[in-house]
Amino acid sequence: MKTLRALICLLGCLFPALPLFPSRQLGDYGVFLGIDAGQLSRTDGYRLVVIDPSEFLAQDIARMHQDGKTVYGYLNIGSIEAYRPFYDRFKQLSLAPYENWPDERWVDVSASTWQDFLTDELGRQYVDKGIDGFFLDNADVYDHYPTEETFQGLCTILKGLKQYHLPLVINGGDTFVRTCMREGIARSMIDGINQESVFTSVDVAKGTYGNQPPSISAYFQEYLSAAKECGLYVYLVEYRASKALARQIDAYCAKNGFLWYNAKGIELR
Repeated sequence: MKTLRALICLLGCLFPALPLFPSRQLGDYGVFLGIDAGQLSRTDGYRLVVIDPSEFLAQDIARMHQDGKTVYGYLNIGSIEAYRPFYDRFKQLSLAPYENWPDERWVDVSASTWQDFLTDELGRQYVDKGIDGFFLDNADVYDHYPTEETFQGLCTILKGLKQYHLPLVINGGDTFVRTCMREGIARSMIDGINQESVFTSVDVAKGTYGNQPPSISAYFQEYLSAAKECGLYVYLVEYRASKALARQIDAYCAKNGFLWYNAKGIELR
């Protein structure tokens, strides 16, 4: 799943010539984790896209580059899905089931085998395909296993990915990111954050969408403000925001220099 501090720094260095406007209108930012190479047309009109590199070949990503896109690759660092080809290799490191996702379990990020796999093997495969940055998911494992071992395990993974000199964006993981900010290491560890459902909500079990309660929305807005103040780039993913709410989110993101994506559903297709 990133604060664009004056966006000119970020977008001048990493995403040349991106305009300072929210993505819902201009297609600056889109998250498409549920598509494969046969559905590349879904990314038409977007300039910064997040995809799952396991579903694409290097030539597919090269084609996106030719279309003027910046491509971030999804990497799940805190949990493991049963459908991944490497699941059997690491299932002994799996922990509790991931609520509402029956084919996924939290993983022991303190294990050096998992760290090395992500940073030196899978990360390398994705870099070799030509991605421009990493979109790192499920640092929320620290919420479920709030130990020093978990924290340091996540830090080791981030440090390992730094070897590729690409931007690192944490999706969610606000407890972990806040801890990094308190300890004064956030800027050295990551480049940005993506937060889902700041204004909208999803009931995964029921498959329904709605608006986030004001108290939760206020919490996330405070978190995003803190991340911006820390110098991190900020992105949002919302789900089925109504036209009225989308206008509100547009104004909020334009005021703060954030980008956001209004997804049609949690499948992110």
